[in-house]
Order: sequence, then C-alpha cells, then structure tokens
Amino acid sequence: MSIFCIRLNQKRELNKIKEEKNPYLNIIVKSFLEVKLNKKLNDHLEVFKLCERYRKNLLKDDRIITYEIFGLSKKIKVKEICKKATSSPIWAQFLYLIIDKLSTPFVLEIGTNLGVSGTYILSAIKNKKNSFFITMEGVPALCKIAQSQFSSIASKKKFQIIQGLYNNTFPKLIAQNLNFNILFIDGNHRKNDTLYYFNSLISNKELQCIMIFDDINWSAEMQECWSIIRKNPIVSYSINYYKWGIIIIDQSTSKFHQHFYFHLDY
Repeated sequence: MSIFCIRLNQKRELNKIKEEKNPYLNIIVKSFLEVKLNKKLNDHLEVFKLCERYRKNLLKDDRIITYEIFGLSKKIKVKEICKKATSSPIWAQFLYLIIDKLSTPFVLEIGTNLGVSGTYILSAIKNKKNSFFITMEGVPALCKIAQSQFSSIASKKKFQIIQGLYNNTFPKLIAQNLNFNILFIDGNHRKNDTLYYFNSLISNKELQCIMIFDDINWSAEMQECWSIIRKNPIVSYSINYYKWGIIIIDQSTSKFHQHFYFHLDY
C-alpha cells in the first residue's frame, strides 16, 4: 500500500481500531496521535530535551569505535554512528510514549547501539515500580558508552546491558523464559536473523506483548520478513508504519490477523 493511500485512509483506520477496544492497540494509537499531532506532550518536554542533549553530545564525539568482535577492520567515529544509525527524535518519542502508558513495562531491546533509544526507554520506566529494561549489544565500546549514559538516568537495578555476540547471548536470554511486555527489535536487518529472534521470543507461551520491528522496508528481504511475521497465527494485530512494523500478541482476545496502516515519518 502506498504512503499516499495510507494517509488518505488514516481516519478510516482509526475508526476501525476504536471498534476493537484492545488496550494494547489503544496505547499504540494514542501514542501515535500524540506525537503526530504534537498533543499532550508538554508533560514530557523536559524529558525529551534531556534525551536529545545526549544525542547532541554524541554528534560532537570523535571517539573511534572498532568492530573487531565481528571480525571486521571497520572503524568509525561515534558522531558518525549517531548520525547514521540512531532513532530520530520523532520515533524515539513515539517509543517513549508507548512505554510510558504501560503500568509495569518490562522491556527488551535488541540493538543498544549508542543508547539513544535506550535513553528514552529508561527515562520512561525509571519511576515505575516493577519495571525493568534489558538491552543487547555486540560491540563492547558501544556498551561502555551506553552504560555510562544509562547510569546517569537510573539505578543499575532498573536496567541490564547484555554485551556479546547475539549467537551466544540471545539463546541464554531466551532460556530464562522472561515475560517481556514490550520488545524493540533493532539490532539486525536480515530476514533470517529477525525471524529467528521473533520465533524464539514467541516460544514463551505466556508472552503477551507489543513487539516493534524497525526498518521493515529497509530491503526486499525485510519486507518479506515483515509479511511472514504479521501473518503468524499468534499475531492478534499488526500496524504498518512504513518504517516500523508493530505487532500485538494478546491471548486474551479472540481476534487474530487484524492489520492496520499508518504513516508517521520516513
């Protein structure tokens, strides 16, 4: 579906969602409208400013990051990574608002990077009881930078950075059978790896969550990956935001394979 058609049909899609009366679906749509229409954001502006201050500092950071852990000779400055590979403010704010509306968020992020998205996530949960944030990253230097930033926001009791190659760390995480209620999958843009994360996570039969996939239109194989995910029998609802794909797994509802389309930004 073209972006023009998505925008044209947005009101109809909103009316369809209202009829569903699903709490997870309502959280996503309310957050989307708030950030899209710049409504009810005054209570969060100071938090957003602090989060963006971190981004601005990174954009001036000349430290060199190496990728030896992947067997690569690649070297790149922090400021270049921040410029090319971090969530833009509008998407980070959208993520923050979704998490802020959950009473007890238990968040998993695959792909810590410099911790820009994680800064928004941790800011959303830091004052919530029984909430926790786990994020995963392969590059040790990126973990160190994110660790320093996260420690300035909240107690270490509120977050954990799992450092290491996903092939080693992800199976150990899955073995814990943790009941995450929001997951942000942004560490890999390959079809098979993304499907592996998805299928492993849904092996937890008690999973009831919002799952966000970044860059679903990154490539043809990511488009195919998104199509496979949203058609999985366990998926109750999916929302295609062109950049993000969001699914809801809610075993309390009898609805499955309800699909919606919106557009926020590129």
